[in-house]
Amino acid sequence: MGNKVFISYKYSDNFVQQLKPYDFSNTTTARDYVDIIQEKFNRDGIHINKGEKDNESLDNFKDETIRSKLADKIFDSSVTIVLVSPNMKDTWKAEEDQWIPWEISYSLKNKSRSDNKSKRNAILLVILPDRSRNYDYVESNWFNPHSFYFDIIQKNLDNLHQPYKAYKLKESCSQSYMLQCNWDCFISNPYAWIEAAIEIKDNGDKYNIVARL
Repeated sequence: MGNKVFISYKYSDNFVQQLKPYDFSNTTTARDYVDIIQEKFNRDGIHINKGEKDNESLDNFKDETIRSKLADKIFDSSVTIVLVSPNMKDTWKAEEDQWIPWEISYSLKNKSRSDNKSKRNAILLVILPDRSRNYDYVESNWFNPHSFYFDIIQKNLDNLHQPYKAYKLKESCSQSYMLQCNWDCFISNPYAWIEAAIEIKDNGDKYNIVARL
């Protein structure tokens, strides 16, 4: 059975691997990777992307309207895919003022609306290649290999407190609530990675999950 998926990403980040021959009018951004996922979902008819479509820009709305629309989409999803890209963080802004951390935080919460409830989402971190086709930018700090990430991501890595028997991952259960993979691995078999993230979600009580920013 398919799942409703919300994709969180930095739309304008163009420090990712170029997907087509480069020219000034054709610069690849993180949004182009979302389009590839969307096309795959549409073609296979398994999962549904609840995130912003390319022709549904929210840029012209006020922040509270954007927040409400995003909350609706996340509420109606069970999986959040976070596309990790080199410039996804605005270092001059507090995390609570950036959309990706807020989307992750809201995804991690058990939510209620009148007579309707939405459980915590599975979270899958998909690392996009940088302009040099490398993934190691996320581990640039040897002393703290998670320091590249937003704080809310760091707090939900290596947070397993009770091991359990896992079936979707080859070696053992994930040490982190937020499962990580690179783009090449993900796009070769996205459904396996989504299923693995859902298995982690189903064992969420085995992790020390932090949802607050």
